[in-house]
Amino acid sequence: MCASLGRAQNQLFPKRAFAGTWEQEQSHHNLVLIIKFEKGKNYATVVDVGTGEAPAFQLKAQMQGNELLINPQTHVNDLYIQLSVKNNKLLFKTQIAIWDRSGNPLPADKNRYQTSVYKRVK
Repeated sequence: MCASLGRAQNQLFPKRAFAGTWEQEQSHHNLVLIIKFEKGKNYATVVDVGTGEAPAFQLKAQMQGNELLINPQTHVNDLYIQLSVKNNKLLFKTQIAIWDRSGNPLPADKNRYQTSVYKRVK
């Protein structure tokens, strides 16, 4: 019995926990995120639809343990982004990247992330 419990805890976090459409309600509008996994790929495509007034923005997130991570890239994304699922809610954590003189992002400070909570829609 104990051996089977140990194996269950070492399994990868299921991708289906992230996949789907997520929404954050705000006072005058809703923000929408869509997370998709392609068969045979080791990353997720995160589509930031936002309010739908501007074109959607797509980023590739790498699975690391129980989180999806998106690192900053020059001219693409200036944020460190961590996505995790707890109690059927998506925790969307962001931190602005600080760049060094060589154009490389400095490491993120774990205590400075801002968190937004999204609810699953589909």
